[in-house]
Amino acid sequence: MSLTPSRVLFDEFLAKSPEKKLAEKPGDLPRKSNFRVYLGLLAGYRSAFAKIFIAAVLTELLYLAVPITTRHIIDGVLMRPGLADAQKQTLLIQIGLVLFGTLVAAQGLDFWRRFYTVLVNGRFVRALRLKLFSHLMNIPLGSIHELKTGGIVSRLTSDAENLTGILQMAIISPAVAFLRIAITFGILIHWHLPLALVAAGFIPPLVYISLIYILKVRPIYRSISNDRSAQDARTSEVFTGIRAIKAYEMQTLEKRRYNLVQALMFRKNIFASLKESGIDGIWNFLIPITSLFIMVIGGIFFLRKETTIGDLVAFQMYSGMLLYPVWRMVFSLSQIQKSLASLERVLDMLALEPEKNPGRDVLPPKIERVAFENVSFAYRAGQPVLKKISFEMKPSHIYAIIGESGIGKTTLIDLLLRFYQPDSGRITLNGQDVTAFDLESYRRQVAIVTQEAILFDGTVRENLFADGDNFTQADLHHILKASDAGAFISELPNGLDTLIGERGFKLSGGQKHRLTLARALAKRAPILVLDEATAHLDTISEQRIRSHLSELKKNRIVIIITHRLSTVSHADQILVLRQGAVEAIGKHAQLLRKSKTYKKLWLAQ
Repeated sequence: MSLTPSRVLFDEFLAKSPEKKLAEKPGDLPRKSNFRVYLGLLAGYRSAFAKIFIAAVLTELLYLAVPITTRHIIDGVLMRPGLADAQKQTLLIQIGLVLFGTLVAAQGLDFWRRFYTVLVNGRFVRALRLKLFSHLMNIPLGSIHELKTGGIVSRLTSDAENLTGILQMAIISPAVAFLRIAITFGILIHWHLPLALVAAGFIPPLVYISLIYILKVRPIYRSISNDRSAQDARTSEVFTGIRAIKAYEMQTLEKRRYNLVQALMFRKNIFASLKESGIDGIWNFLIPITSLFIMVIGGIFFLRKETTIGDLVAFQMYSGMLLYPVWRMVFSLSQIQKSLASLERVLDMLALEPEKNPGRDVLPPKIERVAFENVSFAYRAGQPVLKKISFEMKPSHIYAIIGESGIGKTTLIDLLLRFYQPDSGRITLNGQDVTAFDLESYRRQVAIVTQEAILFDGTVRENLFADGDNFTQADLHHILKASDAGAFISELPNGLDTLIGERGFKLSGGQKHRLTLARALAKRAPILVLDEATAHLDTISEQRIRSHLSELKKNRIVIIITHRLSTVSHADQILVLRQGAVEAIGKHAQLLRKSKTYKKLWLAQ
C-alpha cells in the first residue's frame, strides 16, 4: 500500500525527531534569560525551523511578484499604445497562466510550511512535557509536597502548549515580515518616493505606541496563569474529597469560591483583551486610511503625469503588503506575552533541584543488616522530629515501630527510602552509608504499603505487577494468599484483568488495602515496610495476614508501623518512640515492664 506524501513526511520526521535530546536530561537548565533557555530547548530543532524559515521566505517572494505582474498587465499590456487587441489578449492569457502557476506554487509551499510547523510544534510540546514530567518525578518529596496538583497539571498541559509558537512568533514570523517590508519598501521607493513615504509614514509612531501598550499585557497574562493554576489545584482537591464535600454540605461554599476565581480571571481577560483590541482597531483603521491617502495623493500625481494607473494599483497592493506584516509583528508581540508568561512558569518548575543521587556503588548481593546511627532530622530548623535515633535490623526478623501520632514513625521510613536526608547521623546497609548506592537501585530493595491505599486506573494485574507479569502460577497464588487478596480477586468479573477505576474506586476499602499489600509482596524486595497497612482491615483479614508474617519475614526485613499493638505483639523487636527519641527497644513482654509509653498504649486499646 502506498503512502500519501504527507504520511511519508510524517514518518520521516518521526524517525529523525530530536525529542530524545530534549527529554533525556531533566533539571539541567542553567538559569539564563528565559528566552535563551527556550532557545536551548529548541536546539535539536534548528534544522527543522531553518526549513520552515526558508519555505516562508520563498512563499513571500512568490506573493511579492503579484503586484509587479499586475502593474505590468495594466501599464505594459492594457494601457500600451500601438498593441493590437488580439496581441493584448494573448499576452494577458500568458501572463495570467504564469501568475496562476506562481500563486499555486506559493500556496503549495505555504501549505507544506504550515503542515511541517504543526509537526515540529507537536513533537516539541510532546518532548517538553516528557522533560517536565520526568523532572517532576525526580525532584525531592518535600518539593513535590509544596506543589499543588492542579499547578503541576496546568504546567504540563496549557503552559507547555502555549510555548509552541514562541519561536514562530518571536523569530521566524518577524524575520519574514521584516524581509517583506524591506523588499516592498525598496520597490516603492524605486517607483515613487513620495507615495512610498505616504504608505509608510504612519508606521513608526504607531509601532512605538503599540509596543508600549502591549508590554503592559504580559503581567496580566502571568497573573491569569497563576489564578488558573491555583483554581486547577483547588478543583482537584474538591473532586478528590467529593465525599467530604457532600457529607458536610459544602457544595454552595465551593461553588461560590469557584465562581469568585472565575469572575476575577474573566475580568483580567477582558482587561487584557481590551488592550489588544485597541491595538487591533488602530491597525485595522490604518490600512484603509493608507489606501485612501495613496489613492488621493497618487491620483494627483497621475493627473500631473508623474505616475501611471498601474503604479497606483501596485502601490495599493503593496501598501497592504507593507502594513500587514508590520501589524502581524506587533500582534505577535501581543501573543508572545501569553507565551512568555507560560514560559516563566514552566522554567520555574524546571529550575527545581532534582533529587541528589551521589551514589555510584553497586548494591551487595545480600542485605545482612540495616542500621540507623544517631540519626536526627527536622522539617523546620529548630523543631527536630527525630533525635539521635540508633537501632539495627537484620533479615528474617520483624521490627515494629510504635508511638503516639505525629511522633516521627513515618519520617523514619521516609529517611530509610532516602526521600529526605538526615540532618546528622547516617543510615547504613551492611556497614556502608546508603547514600553511596545508586538511588534507583537502592529503592528497589524496599517495598512499602502505606496507610492510604494508592492504586491507579487500570486492571488488577497492572496494579499488581508494575514491572511486568513474570510470576509463575505458584508464586502468584502464594502472594495472593499472603495478602488475603486471592478470594476477592477470584470473584471479580474478569479476575486479574478487571478494571478497578480511578484510584481503585470500584473496590472496597479493605480490598484496596489487600491489593496494595499484594503489590508490595510482588516486588520481592528484601525490605518490606507495612505503614499502618492493616489499619482499615477487619479483624479476620488482619489475623490471616499476621499468620503469614512469620513466613514472609524469611530472608527479609519486615518493618511494621501501627497503632494496633496487638498486630506487633509477636514482633522480634519493638522500637518505642517518645518525643522524637528512642524510649525503649525490646519484645512485647519486656516493654510492658520497662516502657511507660508502651504500657500506656497497650492498656488504651
